[in-house]
Amino acid sequence: MVFNLLKIFSGMSHIFYGILAITQPFYIEEFKRYGFYDYRVLISVSQIIAGVGIILGFYQPRITQVSSAILAMMMTAALITRILIKDDLLQSLPAIIYMSINSLIFIKSIKLKK
Repeated sequence: MVFNLLKIFSGMSHIFYGILAITQPFYIEEFKRYGFYDYRVLISVSQIIAGVGIILGFYQPRITQVSSAILAMMMTAALITRILIKDDLLQSLPAIIYMSINSLIFIKSIKLKK
């Protein structure tokens, strides 16, 4: 039950964030601050696709594995970026939380496969 809620939360969050990062001025400015403005649309679309993948994973578990692995790597990179631009712990917390959630989903989905 908790595992399924985490998958829904992660999938929907990444879909929502991906859309915001493409359309909202605040997030566009954040990508400039991160130094990834030129990759904003690519990163955002990747998050949307992986978020949809986690949701589709309810029907095809392998998609959950791939999508959660991609999102865990993206959130690890996001955390590294936050550290490099000297964001504080509170600013870095979303990356830490999503990195942890997606890593947990990935590990759990592999264990379920066995």
